[in-house]
Amino acid sequence: MSTSSDSSFADRLRQVIGDEAIYAFGRRAGISDTALRSYLKGSVPGIDKAVKIAQVGGVSLSWLITGEGSPRLEAGDAKTEYVYVPLVDVVASAGAGALVREESIESVLAFERNWLRAHLKGNPDGLSLIRVQGDSMSPTLEDGDWIFVERQKELGGEGIYVFQRDGELWVKRLQRLSGSRVKVISDNPRFPSFVVDCADPVNGLILIGRYRGRLSFD
Repeated sequence: MSTSSDSSFADRLRQVIGDEAIYAFGRRAGISDTALRSYLKGSVPGIDKAVKIAQVGGVSLSWLITGEGSPRLEAGDAKTEYVYVPLVDVVASAGAGALVREESIESVLAFERNWLRAHLKGNPDGLSLIRVQGDSMSPTLEDGDWIFVERQKELGGEGIYVFQRDGELWVKRLQRLSGSRVKVISDNPRFPSFVVDCADPVNGLILIGRYRGRLSFD
């Protein structure tokens, strides 16, 4: 299997499917053969479909999306170390807030540790993937984006964080002010900033983690 980053997604998908019939691979992945044929012709799937293809094909999701690194998840491969990142079934709102429900792990995805280090900030360990809802963080984050979040309970420097407030999950830029106050900022200028007091047990916020990068075909 080629590991060239110059290949297209269609080329990599063709390699993953191999000699298997398209309809048979699609049935295993839960994707229609019509959709698979469109990907083979050059259209790009959503991240959710790419996840299914990587899982059924037994390949690294980072390789499938970017073409970088090693494709196959070889047991005991001394040259390639993988980090397994849970895809969490909750959404973080870049808007008015998404209701928090008990989170569940939808799937676990394999990424090469070296790929994560090269493309993300922070430590590759302790990451989760969470979906963004809303456009208040546009153009940095768009509705439907999947983002890497490093679990973190303490506010560090200014940056984008996922946090809980009033029973809802948010993704916003946070800026520390004096005392225990924090400014909550939307990158989209249509959404006004506001200030919260983290010491307030009712109107404060609970940090979930810090944004470390976006999963995309870019």
